[in-house]
Amino acid sequence: MQVEGCVAFVTGANRGVGASFVAKLLEEGARKVYAGARDVRTLAYRDARVVPVELDITTPQQVARAAAVASDANLLVNNAGINRLEPMLAANDRDAARAEMEVNYFGTLNMIRAFTPSLQRGGGVIVNVSSILARVTLPSMASLCASKAAALRMTEGVRAELAPHGVRVLSILPGAIDTDMSRDFPPPKLSVTEVVDAALAALANGVDEVYVGAMAQQLAAGLAADRQAAQKSLSGVV
Repeated sequence: MQVEGCVAFVTGANRGVGASFVAKLLEEGARKVYAGARDVRTLAYRDARVVPVELDITTPQQVARAAAVASDANLLVNNAGINRLEPMLAANDRDAARAEMEVNYFGTLNMIRAFTPSLQRGGGVIVNVSSILARVTLPSMASLCASKAAALRMTEGVRAELAPHGVRVLSILPGAIDTDMSRDFPPPKLSVTEVVDAALAALANGVDEVYVGAMAQQLAAGLAADRQAAQKSLSGVV
């Protein structure tokens, strides 16, 4: 898919990677970009091609309304996500794991189910922004990793279901990004622009799974060579 002339819907569009997606899509000639956020007052876009959409991806009624409003979208960027920075057993917030699963897994699935009919009509594309933590587990944020792993398995299942209908499904798996969600990670970190550029390159080149940055690529290679050793190497990381 070429970005020029496309109609995109971006979740979590008010900051970080989502805001960078909106800016880059506009720069590359998107005809329209629906920008989803829980509070549309946090969306500061002045381009007339941006359509603000109030959206909590965990609320089915709002998701259905967004899909109806954006029925012309042929590119869905599932970027919204949360990280409560909690381990499994010693969690201060025992509801963190459930909240992460609701947003990162069920929320993304809500969006895909709602937008599939319109995407099928136009041979659309779904871009799921995930993390290398879908492949490995950091003990200090293990519940996040579990939600990302679930979302990745879901992405693979959806890809298989939609392939016969001409809809592509991309997985973007970056390492630590310089955003609030990765504030406890040590540098170096990826810029949001690096992540978006990699995603749009994959969109243009027909690649369905992309590991972004040296950290993600090295971990992916390590997992392929010796999964247990790669996982053990992370036991002392934040």
